[in-house]
Amino acid sequence: MLKIEGAVKTFFKGTPNEHTALDHLSLSLKEGEFVTIVGSNGAGKSTLFNAVCGTFMLDAGAVILDGKDITYQPDFRRAKTIGRVFQDPMKGTAPNLTIEENLALAYSRKKKPLFSPAITSAEMKLFREKLAEMDMGLEDRMKTKVGLLSGGQRQVVTLLMCTMNVPKLLLLDEHTAALDPQTSEKIMQITDKIVRENNITTMMITHNLNSALKTGTRTVMMDSGRIILDIGGAEREGMTLNDLLEMYSQKSNKQFDNDRMLLTR
Repeated sequence: MLKIEGAVKTFFKGTPNEHTALDHLSLSLKEGEFVTIVGSNGAGKSTLFNAVCGTFMLDAGAVILDGKDITYQPDFRRAKTIGRVFQDPMKGTAPNLTIEENLALAYSRKKKPLFSPAITSAEMKLFREKLAEMDMGLEDRMKTKVGLLSGGQRQVVTLLMCTMNVPKLLLLDEHTAALDPQTSEKIMQITDKIVRENNITTMMITHNLNSALKTGTRTVMMDSGRIILDIGGAEREGMTLNDLLEMYSQKSNKQFDNDRMLLTR
């Protein structure tokens, strides 16, 4: 479904600040797989997502989605088949538009030409049904501007915008990190429901190591632009946080140094 082959990306090449963010990284995902990605600061996690989305072109390597080479495809074309939810709840929506207007914009990307006249009654019904499934009362606030919503409510709207037209690939870029623990848990439940029901191939960056082992079907750990651990199946099911940290130390020859990830439970 997704193949990343020998991805290389170096920033500030030829300067004292030269930094290789992706170091011949290769990764394959099967259709419907849900992979969690962890790693300390600077490991290359967000750079990997930016490479997949087309935020920049790779120095070397290839990105293949559903059998199609998209390595040199611009980001706006990739956005038609790749959904992305960011850590910042303010990203991904138009704050001065209402919930229904934001959903209509996202829905229109595939279903009808942009700037089509009005939101139809059928679309209104669909939006209301989808929001009601989230169990956050947003179906009764469809005329509310998104900028007035809480962070968790806004992330729910963004998730729906990314998945109403089911994408081939969903990227979750620490999408619960800015939320309080209770809201974060609720958003993860909603995320898991959407992904499972639509069988969406998904990658999720998370700062929560315990969540990384419990969520999805597979866990990948990155370090210095490389994948150093790729765990799934029975090995992952019986793994504890301490097991994961010990494996990291063995593979990288150093201690895990991200306090935020270590302290999160």
